[in-house]
Amino acid sequence: MKFFILLFILSAIDSLSYATGHGIFTQSQTDSMVRSLTLENGLFQADPTIFYDNGYYYLYGTNGDGDKQLGFKVFRSKDLKQWAGPIGAKAGFALVKEDVFGTKGFWAPQVWSEQGKFYMAYTADEQIAIAISDSPMGPFKQGIAKTLIDGGKQIDPYVFRDSDGKKYLFHVRLVEGNRIFVAELKDDYSGIKTETLKECLHAEKAWENTAGSTWSVSEGPTVVKQGNHYYMFYSANDFRNKDYAVGVAVADNVYGPWKKIETNPLLSQHTSGFAGTGHGDLFQKGQQWYYICHTHYSDTQVAPRRTAIIPIDLVSDRQSGIAIPKFDSSKFRLLELVNQSDEPIDVAFGDPFILYDQPTDLYYLYGTGGTKNGFIAYSSKDLRHWKEAGKVYDGNQAKGWGIKDFWAPEVYAINNKYYMYYSAHWKENPGNKLENYRIGVAVADSPLGPFIDLTGKPLFDPGYPIIDANVFRDVDNRNYLFYSRCCYEHPVTSEIADWAKSKWGYNAIEESWVYGIELDSSMQHVIGKPVLLIRPPARMCDAQSEWESRSVSSGEINRRWTEGSFLIHAKGQYYMMYSANYFAGANYAVGYATAKSPLGSYEKSQTNPIIEKNTDRGGTVSGTGHNSIFKDREGKLRCVYHGRTTKTGDKRMVFIRDIDFSQNNQLRVLTD
Repeated sequence: MKFFILLFILSAIDSLSYATGHGIFTQSQTDSMVRSLTLENGLFQADPTIFYDNGYYYLYGTNGDGDKQLGFKVFRSKDLKQWAGPIGAKAGFALVKEDVFGTKGFWAPQVWSEQGKFYMAYTADEQIAIAISDSPMGPFKQGIAKTLIDGGKQIDPYVFRDSDGKKYLFHVRLVEGNRIFVAELKDDYSGIKTETLKECLHAEKAWENTAGSTWSVSEGPTVVKQGNHYYMFYSANDFRNKDYAVGVAVADNVYGPWKKIETNPLLSQHTSGFAGTGHGDLFQKGQQWYYICHTHYSDTQVAPRRTAIIPIDLVSDRQSGIAIPKFDSSKFRLLELVNQSDEPIDVAFGDPFILYDQPTDLYYLYGTGGTKNGFIAYSSKDLRHWKEAGKVYDGNQAKGWGIKDFWAPEVYAINNKYYMYYSAHWKENPGNKLENYRIGVAVADSPLGPFIDLTGKPLFDPGYPIIDANVFRDVDNRNYLFYSRCCYEHPVTSEIADWAKSKWGYNAIEESWVYGIELDSSMQHVIGKPVLLIRPPARMCDAQSEWESRSVSSGEINRRWTEGSFLIHAKGQYYMMYSANYFAGANYAVGYATAKSPLGSYEKSQTNPIIEKNTDRGGTVSGTGHNSIFKDREGKLRCVYHGRTTKTGDKRMVFIRDIDFSQNNQLRVLTD
């Protein structure tokens, strides 16, 4: 039987201006595209369905991202709340076009099981086909790539098994509009019995064609049997129409006649509150029925379509025996994907940074570690499987100014060039300082380098050691550099410092602070003087003091860090993420602060920390921090950071997680 797909939907960004991909400092063509594609964290599945097997719910649907022509992805959950995936047998896909009929337009899958095999009915090239697998995760294949029906165009298959064991194919035929038909299937699913083909219904009511189109649409059939009656849930209007909505028809026979319920549409933008509500499926959990459907992304934009769930009451009328489905609109909700996995990707880096490069259509991962006196990189097509690409920056070069401790590279695409900002120990060290760190910039013609230093010296010298460069271009095209002043030789006086010295006998408490400074249009020279933006709390009563002081309060070390800053512009304000506590300890964690301008007055979030160890909650991850944000191929925001696991020990590993914003504009990283 056919089921549903869940999609969580999150707030869209008001605006977004941060370094994340080729053309990184070029504003999007329209603000609506930025708002629509930046902060969706989850499944973009239209025409949703779910299949239950052996304790797991499996989700399939029409992809709403850049992979929509490749086949069908699958996601899995035990409780309908926490979803993992995509977990399909072929790089997340349960079905790929190379194994079956079809080259494009992979739409509206349905999965069911029979005699130990799993079947998928689907649309491709406006034809219907059925593929088979030994697992709900696929791969679904056809021995011979073929369609189920010869001639004409058909979409939206729904296979229904009646109480007498006969199987029927409800589907949509493109004949003088989108019309819903039914035909009995052959027992081996090799085709339909053409003599049984019959039209069920087409769009003829006013609500079914609000645009007055000459090509009316009725589609997305789902059929269930309750008692002696058959109920068909279907959608009407073009899917791009805000009035795309759901109606129900009832029949005493699988062939009809199908009588539409008088109170249709039963689910629409007026009852759900979302435009383009339709093409769903029924699912029963226990005694409760649910309808799963997709909606438009927003009132002004159709794609990517979002998935939602709503409870349905199918209690029959006592006199007629016919159930009038009642959608509980008060419980209509957009559903959420949360990644609970403790597993990192198989890359041992600290301070990770990911660039999506449009010309090569690849992701590039940079970080601290993997080589001496420079940096290596990894490349990936899917963010899951990474290939080492070799050394991309070598400090032993003609204009190299650093001699050791090459840390925290970030790479930005600017005017068809690639600029790497990084930290290193400056060889000009007349005072023989132990920490003589500065920030430099190197350029390359490729994401894989070789990156060549531009000037033979650091970007600038503030007179104290600095690390962790982050570059940001604002909506007004002004450029900024953010960095961390090192703890080295930076003792502070504060209530917390006095307490820690008294508690543990420390001579001094040293701190690192985050600063910002403006850059000129060349991105190679600073303008003005640095501005202090974020520092650890000074008073014990500060709400942030507990989590930002864990390394000191535990007696681990006499330093408090504020480092690894990263800025984005969203929801009409500036979000600066930063890391606190000992970078080599278990308490390393991430928080954020907001301001009205890049160099403005930052207020720390009450929800801090937003990334931290989970070992005290039964997890395996600790030492989480130094994150950055990137935009993936589909425009979704992702967070990348390093952490340690009980399996990897002291080795820093890379984690990639989704992010979103709550209704109160609070930034969240979906870790566990």
